[in-house]
Amino acid sequence: MTYYYPAVITKKDNGYRVDIIDLEDCYGEGADLDTALEEARYAGVNWLLAELEDTMEFPAQTHLADLRLAENQRGTMLALLMPRNDGWDE
Repeated sequence: MTYYYPAVITKKDNGYRVDIIDLEDCYGEGADLDTALEEARYAGVNWLLAELEDTMEFPAQTHLADLRLAENQRGTMLALLMPRNDGWDE
C-alpha cells in the first residue's frame, strides 16, 4: 500500500533536507535532491511501520496549500510505499 504525505524540500548550502511534516522528526538529507528524497522515503516508511506496531493509527495529512514555505523551500507530496506483510519483495 502507498501512503502520501506532504514534505518540505529545503535547499541548504551543503545539499538538501526533506521534512515529512506530519511525521514527527522524520526527514532525509543528502548532497543532492534524489538522495534526500530517498532518505526521507526510507525514514517515512520506518516511521509508519513503528506507528503500526504501537497504535495502528497514522496522523492526518496536511494539505499542500496550507504549507507556509520560505524562499529556499518547496512543497511536494511524498509517496511512501509500504512493504507487504511477507517483506519487501513484491
